[in-house]
Amino acid sequence: MKAIVGLSCWVLGALQGVILILVPIMMAQGQLTAWMIAIPLSLGTFIFVVGSGYWGKWLDRSVANKRPLAGILTLILFGFTLSQLSFLALLESRQLTGISLIIGLCFSRVLHGMFCSGVIPTAQLWLSQKDQRGEKLVWVTISTNIGRLTAPLLTFLPLDIEYFSLWFVAAMTVLAFVLSCLMLVKSPTTKDAESLLVTNHIPLDASAHQNMKLIGSTVIVTAFLITLFSSQLQFSLGPLLSNGLMTAAQASAMVAELLLSASVSALVSLFFLYKLLIRSTPLFLVFITVSFFIGTILFVLQIQLMLSVMLISSALAMAPAWYTAVAMRSTDNQKAQVSASISQGHTLGNAFGALLAGLLLAWDSNYLFPGFVILMLLIVLGWSRLYQQSIRLNNAVVNLPRQSEIE
Repeated sequence: MKAIVGLSCWVLGALQGVILILVPIMMAQGQLTAWMIAIPLSLGTFIFVVGSGYWGKWLDRSVANKRPLAGILTLILFGFTLSQLSFLALLESRQLTGISLIIGLCFSRVLHGMFCSGVIPTAQLWLSQKDQRGEKLVWVTISTNIGRLTAPLLTFLPLDIEYFSLWFVAAMTVLAFVLSCLMLVKSPTTKDAESLLVTNHIPLDASAHQNMKLIGSTVIVTAFLITLFSSQLQFSLGPLLSNGLMTAAQASAMVAELLLSASVSALVSLFFLYKLLIRSTPLFLVFITVSFFIGTILFVLQIQLMLSVMLISSALAMAPAWYTAVAMRSTDNQKAQVSASISQGHTLGNAFGALLAGLLLAWDSNYLFPGFVILMLLIVLGWSRLYQQSIRLNNAVVNLPRQSEIE
């Protein structure tokens, strides 16, 4: 199950990167403008946000009813495969252009949003078993980031197949679907669902339950702010560099180098630093706060851009694994819904980040830098508040009377 979950997350990350890279080709082939191609892509994002909530509720009900998660993942991968094959069929037809192609792509992206929105909640629900500090949950982020990192490599392979990268990702999705089917047939038991059930429910008082709700709200807002910051930063790199002394080609090459360095920094941090630092939560928070602060200041001052992007990427890559683990640990029977809500926060942040950056750049780019500082301070405040709330919840659990005393 762990290998299938990892492969599914890789597909999700790779597909995001591949589609963005192929946008100019799709525009030229379908005689589409930028805003026309943005319609199906934005529709897919909207459906993704809505679908995440439904998958979260269904997953929690399935666990409560002892249904195997492998069956749900098989259904998700089946729909995910259909969405990719329909997307490829429309592009390879070569006959559809303009509005007709847009309508077809919208249908495909609706399927995409409906089914791929269940990948992350299912993966995190499975990996959350006996994971107190996010050391297993971090593999969701690692797999997705590896997918995003390999997307350019797939796109620029010297092969005379225009949409080879999309076909390759679709083939990997089919492979994950087949493996999931084989696992379901080989072991059609509810063992995985039973392992996620809470056998000893811990009674908490009203204040502890209220604190659990506050933790959920803090995590969702923080998740939104983090991806708002990250998306805004990525979108603004090209325009900011182009406004300097660089040509468009030089700016594009520099953006590619910066994004590659950011991806490498994120993966190194997730692979090596996270497990070392998370053993002490205060030390972990100090490290990501200092990295985030220094990186943001360097970026605002427009000095050492490579170092600033690497520091920011390191901090923002490790934070989600920690706060997702905190949020999922704070609830007994709504873990998938918590995961889905965090995924919704991340998706909305990505959607609005580029829009906000575009508006600020069009208005006055000088307002962009104070915005980064404000977002950075809000995110750090969210981390601090979440840590305090988790400490209060842990104390409430530790201070509960023993079962013998209750009797």
